[in-house]
Amino acid sequence: MAAVQYGEILPETCDLGKTFEETLPELEDQETLCEGTFTWHIDNWFELQESRYVSPRVKIGDYEWNILMFPNGNHNKGVAVYLAPHPKEITDVDTGETTPDNPDWYCCAQFAVTFSRPGDDTTVHTINRSYHRFDSSDADWGFANVIDVNHLKYPSKARPQPLLNEGALNISTYVRILKDPTGVLWHNFVNYDSKKETGYVGFKNQGATCYLNSLLQSYFFTKYFRKLVYEIPTERESPNNSVPMALQRAFYQLQNSNEPLDTLELTRSFGWDSGDAFTQHDVQELNRILMDRLENRMKGTPVEGTLNNLFVGKMKSYIRCINVDYESSRVEDFWDLQLNVKNLKGLEDSFKDYIEIELMNGENQYAAQGHGLQDAEKGVIFESFPPILHLQLKRFEYDFNYDQLVKINDRYEFPESIDVLPFLDKNSPQVDQPDAHIYNLHGILVHAGDISTGHYYAMIRPDVKDQWYRFDDERVWKVTKKQAFDENFGLERLPDDQIKAMSREQYQDYILARHTSAYMLVYIRKDREAELLEPVTNEDVPKHIITRVEKEAKERAAREKELKDAHLYLNIKIHNLSNFIHFEGLETVPNSTFKYSYDGLNDGKEQPLLLKMERTKTLQDLYDEVKKHLVIPQERNIRCWNMSPRQNGTLRVSTYLDMKDTELTLDEVLSLTEETTMQGCDVFVEEPYLELTYLLKLKRQGKIEFQRLDDNLLKDIRENADKYLEETPLPPLKEMSNLIFIKQFDVKNQKLLGFGHCLVSSLDTMAELKAQLNQITGREDELNLYEEINVDNIAIIPDDSQFITAEIGTGDIISFELQSSKIIHKQENYPMYDTILKYYKFLGHRVKLRFSKSVESQEEYIDENSPTKNFEIWVAANISYETLSRIVAKEIGCNSDYLKLFAIYANGRYALKSSSVLNDYLIKDFDCSAMPPFEYEVLSIPLKEFEHLRPVKFYWLKNSYIHFQCLEFEVPGTCTVKDFLDKIQKKIGISDEEKEKTLLWTNNNFKFEMVLSDDVTFKQIPRNSLIFGRVLPDELALLTNKQNSDSESDTNSSTPEIDMEDSVGSLNNKLKPPRGKIVIVTQYFKELENRHGISFLFRLIPDEKFPNTKERLHKLFGLGQKEFSKIKLAVLIQHGHRMSIKTLTGYTDEELERIILFDKMKDWDSIVMDHPDRLRSHSTGDRPMFIKN
Repeated sequence: MAAVQYGEILPETCDLGKTFEETLPELEDQETLCEGTFTWHIDNWFELQESRYVSPRVKIGDYEWNILMFPNGNHNKGVAVYLAPHPKEITDVDTGETTPDNPDWYCCAQFAVTFSRPGDDTTVHTINRSYHRFDSSDADWGFANVIDVNHLKYPSKARPQPLLNEGALNISTYVRILKDPTGVLWHNFVNYDSKKETGYVGFKNQGATCYLNSLLQSYFFTKYFRKLVYEIPTERESPNNSVPMALQRAFYQLQNSNEPLDTLELTRSFGWDSGDAFTQHDVQELNRILMDRLENRMKGTPVEGTLNNLFVGKMKSYIRCINVDYESSRVEDFWDLQLNVKNLKGLEDSFKDYIEIELMNGENQYAAQGHGLQDAEKGVIFESFPPILHLQLKRFEYDFNYDQLVKINDRYEFPESIDVLPFLDKNSPQVDQPDAHIYNLHGILVHAGDISTGHYYAMIRPDVKDQWYRFDDERVWKVTKKQAFDENFGLERLPDDQIKAMSREQYQDYILARHTSAYMLVYIRKDREAELLEPVTNEDVPKHIITRVEKEAKERAAREKELKDAHLYLNIKIHNLSNFIHFEGLETVPNSTFKYSYDGLNDGKEQPLLLKMERTKTLQDLYDEVKKHLVIPQERNIRCWNMSPRQNGTLRVSTYLDMKDTELTLDEVLSLTEETTMQGCDVFVEEPYLELTYLLKLKRQGKIEFQRLDDNLLKDIRENADKYLEETPLPPLKEMSNLIFIKQFDVKNQKLLGFGHCLVSSLDTMAELKAQLNQITGREDELNLYEEINVDNIAIIPDDSQFITAEIGTGDIISFELQSSKIIHKQENYPMYDTILKYYKFLGHRVKLRFSKSVESQEEYIDENSPTKNFEIWVAANISYETLSRIVAKEIGCNSDYLKLFAIYANGRYALKSSSVLNDYLIKDFDCSAMPPFEYEVLSIPLKEFEHLRPVKFYWLKNSYIHFQCLEFEVPGTCTVKDFLDKIQKKIGISDEEKEKTLLWTNNNFKFEMVLSDDVTFKQIPRNSLIFGRVLPDELALLTNKQNSDSESDTNSSTPEIDMEDSVGSLNNKLKPPRGKIVIVTQYFKELENRHGISFLFRLIPDEKFPNTKERLHKLFGLGQKEFSKIKLAVLIQHGHRMSIKTLTGYTDEELERIILFDKMKDWDSIVMDHPDRLRSHSTGDRPMFIKN
């Protein structure tokens, strides 16, 4: 019911004794467009008998405003009032209907509605305030319960006088219309069109891919980079396994699409599965891996090296002497910079922190070559910054006290523009180039949330204009500078008492502001800004990308149209005998449920005729169409059978479509056969003159000769059917007739094909059918009949059973094999199945394997001259490795005994064992259409011999005990350490001199175990031991010298398991023996039992003071000065069967100078280091980040 207009608008808004601002305080950070007020005077409340009333309209700004009121409540007991703006309207001259002049109108307004007592407005009134975005879908907003009706009429404790004055009431409205610079102020984003509002589209979130979406948007708007990606040759690649092509397609669609994009194709090209889509990976890691893959892919193309020119800068690490002219330096490339955030106010402070100079003096003097110990400055300076500068803000930091990652939420500012001149080497070419050291901000990647949960989005300035946009998964909208900058700085923690005083809404705002902060910034060099952000057009896109994407879009539109019109049409598959005799596989006809049973076995002749008919067509129309397309004379009788799915998933002939019902529509026919929900159906066309019993009758009469049906025979019968039927009429249909389908297994050719169909009575016996089959095939020997029930249910049928007792009826399949057809097969024919039951089992478990030669193998036992071939084979899922390897060997032409096969999954390569079956390497309930790829390697030794090799993980330590290179080897148990060193040298490329100075040792449970001498074999090394190696000339020479001189060494049973003297017996004795003692260094955290990291050997030097020993240990250990200073050192000294621990902390500098560890410790005592584990995985549940392709 329409609202009734009532009352009048007073000439002047009634005075409440308050200013406009007091009545309607301004909202923070909002700019006013215009303001206005009006008072709606209701003369007599008690006259209001309708359910709703409206006030006269008042013009404020571009809109006319009025109040909608429900005096008796809107589904409640209180008075409800709503404010409504009305845009300019136009009237349809034909219908008289009015519609808004602009259907996309909207208005953002702050408003207050007051009820006041006429004559006492200043003292008796109520005020209700709100704000809203008004538009065509949400045209009014207000208060559902302003005041209880009784409180209008009667006084209350809070209000001595009622609001009604002899029935009169004033309702005043205060309106403040606000500017909306971004176009999304208070927007609910329902029906929001990013493309229409901003010209850009976003990415859909697959589950937890918002971090990927934000990074991709950042790269997309780095337009020069986009052009480089377009220049990578990808014509012959597939987006499913080519990252460059998938990226090209994604970028092109972002340029042209009107809808948000799905990143499924891109993540599929990464080799990711759904688990990765729901895992939030580290953005910096993803960034680096993606750049690495693209850089490798660009090699050998016109764009090789261009990414380096775009993203790579150079920094110099140096040690510069203060008093002499000497400097040691190393220049390194960087793709991005990781900047500290904690305890720093902003970006400039982070750069200053990055290049902060460390003074090396006193006991920490630098040993300058040719100058001895010198005071020096140690630091980093930048030689060049790249045109596009990626800055990673270290918002996520590992807290060693709590043993977990934490997020730093403190306020940290970053400028719109930064001058990097103070951080550049004075000799850098960027110093003298105008604007070459000025960088403007164009991208802010933001994380909102805590360490365990959160959301990622990007703030991007796409060009040189001053407009920022927020790219938040599917949505894109304009933002203000305050939203782009201030709201992503984070927020300092407020005092607890201030937090406790907050309202719930204030606290939520505080938490959101504190946990929302930038973690990655993208700056672009000012002098190249215009070049790097030059617009990209479709002319820059590879033609094959445009062609393929547009073709797919048209095909998708066609499919959508087809789905939209599907309810009007019926898709009918017409099968006949010609299809059946060519069909090999489970079922009567191709059935997608069992596609793997026939895929690759057929030549296309088994495929049905496809008809698309309107559902309103009749059954007669169907018969006419079938005869027309199968070239069957209209006067000839045929029978059409509906095919229906059974409970076991099979599709079988079921119901005869009786010609007595020819006037029924196809919809009505489906309704009768309980197929009303189907968008299509399968129909089998039975031609009675092709039935096996009738053909056998013709054979007996000498009119035709055949042992099985073929195309030529069927063609002859069809062309001469009228003559045959005239001379030999069809026998009358038996009562309880059933249409049965027959298949024959050809052992020699390994084929199970349709043989024909026949009509049988339920009372007929199997013996009668066998006799007919013998006559047709011309065999007199015994044959067996089987019923094909389902993939895993093939039942033999007793000879004396009737069809009714065997429960075989219309649509069922009977298969047979001739026993005399079994032959002895040559062993090289693999796979071969000599019985029908074995062949059925093969069909039921067929899988297609795609093989290629492994290109990533670093295995030393590989035959490098082995053939290279990509191929596909069909095998049974339960095939043995021996049989599978023979099939593969036959394909590539090699000895199967030397083949090593791999199943390739996203999380690794799995080598098939020689004693395994294929099923062992397929996921449970595998999908035959989604097999993993397989690879092969040809070994230089037989696989069974190779499998007895011992897999060894070796950890090579180059210049620290923090970082290592993990290498994998396969060695026999008889392999000696000396031989193993040769393998190490070959794999990592160390020189002969370095090999001579390399010491190998083992750890077990983070505890030093033993030194590995040259003659130790791997049989002597426990399998759970970790093997380490490092160039340690002093320690190696000292061990050798001790053994050769038979000096005393304290080798107690609690350290090495192999006697240490024997262990070092054949160490290299050519090294100059240094003086000293050998001790073990062990790492732990808080408790000695809580060991971690690598335990290693360390040489103590006679007369060396502890500060110098500590500094030498620091350099050998490889940890930064700040972090190493936090480590608590102690010594663990053995006294017979007792151990004592003595701390090395808490001493004054003078006391430390007097400590000489050489004098305090014996060989094989231990130095222990108390500090957190920096190598451990902080979350065992994390999925590793990778991009496979």
